[in-house]
Amino acid sequence: MPGSVHSVIDTYVLPSDVADVLPEGIAEDRDGLTFYVSSARHGTIYRGRVDLPELEVWQPAGVDGRTQATGMTVDPRGRLLVCGWETGHVLAYDTATSALCARVTVRAEVTGLNDICIFDGYAYVTDSRRPVIWRIALAGDGLSLGEPEEWLDLRQFGAPEPDDSFLNGIVPAQEAGALLVSDQAEEVLWRVDVAARTAVRVDLGGQHLCADGMVWADGGLLYACDNSEEDGTIRMWLTAIRIADDARTGVVVGRWERPLADTPTTLAHLGGRLYVVNSQMFVDQAGGRLTPPFTVSALLPPTA
Repeated sequence: MPGSVHSVIDTYVLPSDVADVLPEGIAEDRDGLTFYVSSARHGTIYRGRVDLPELEVWQPAGVDGRTQATGMTVDPRGRLLVCGWETGHVLAYDTATSALCARVTVRAEVTGLNDICIFDGYAYVTDSRRPVIWRIALAGDGLSLGEPEEWLDLRQFGAPEPDDSFLNGIVPAQEAGALLVSDQAEEVLWRVDVAARTAVRVDLGGQHLCADGMVWADGGLLYACDNSEEDGTIRMWLTAIRIADDARTGVVVGRWERPLADTPTTLAHLGGRLYVVNSQMFVDQAGGRLTPPFTVSALLPPTA
């Protein structure tokens, strides 16, 4: 049984035939066994299982105009939704057949579609090039998607201009009727009220949160791939935040350092464990030598 096997697999390996995968996004399937990992550099999508140590190429690079792939999620209809970063595309694939269901493109000259989540019949997508959240209706003819709309500009609520903002991770806070959105550049977490279309910064008691991807885990903790720079030194963290029921406040309950060379970007929650994507992006940005194979680390959620 998978439950008796995957607990001993701590590292999942992507195929090493490409030297610069730069994995970025991860999404868990509804079956609780399957997960998908995206390549920011080439747009490849890999598929893995919790009980197998090696991933496989599921969607080859460049197909369907998917030359870049960042954040992903699986919607209630079994479609893997994929953000296309600077291409402006959001693509939907049938997880049962691997067929392309839909591809829509945001109407913006400059865009960086980064992460995506599902809330009440819509997909919400962060744009890292402007402090904007896009919205896409999930219900359409057949397996199509609705046209993307520029749903909310956080500058209305005090977010800085594009040069000083970088929206990234996004997760639903379902019971609060809100979305939680990370701005890495400003090092804050936004609470976006879906019904009211308003936004406020989450009060973290003076703590900064420079979050990339985020995921909810057991016990109601929000985990984030977090990074910080102090005195010119960059450090990578797995950070846990306890968010209040109304999602207006939160408490950072722990930070656990991760290797800088790994540069974790995001994470998923499967079978009680966190699956952390090791992108090696810091090495790439610093002009260093990447070291395939690229990996996903699996670990029990740490607690304070």
